[in-house]
Amino acid sequence: MVIVLLGTLSATAMPKFFSKNSYADRALFDDALHAASYAQKLAIATGCPVLFSINSDAYTLRRSTTCNSEIYTLDVPHPSSGASQFSGGESDISLTATPSSSITFSALGNASSDATITVARKCFKIVADTGYVYELDSCP
Repeated sequence: MVIVLLGTLSATAMPKFFSKNSYADRALFDDALHAASYAQKLAIATGCPVLFSINSDAYTLRRSTTCNSEIYTLDVPHPSSGASQFSGGESDISLTATPSSSITFSALGNASSDATITVARKCFKIVADTGYVYELDSCP
């Protein structure tokens, strides 16, 4: 009887508490936050600016072919997998940046502007003066 009750409960009630979308939202949020932080650290370590951009609900990290160029065409490889492009996104999860969809981290680690990045219903902030990236308690 207990097994039947647990089986019924897990089939009906559990999906309401644990939806795939909430996990996907959090995964994309964490990926984008860590990508922005990595972009800042990479800019400091290499001495070359790194561009963190958001287009079509996805983020991408790019570097310029030379440290003095303003043209960012060189893909940044993913640090853990070595994949040729450090990017991410989900087709059904909104990813936006205000006021600008492109933030450049300089060799000193500072960002080109203050920015608030929103992923689904969570937000993180990039501070221009220091390049510091942190999660906000609530979205503005």
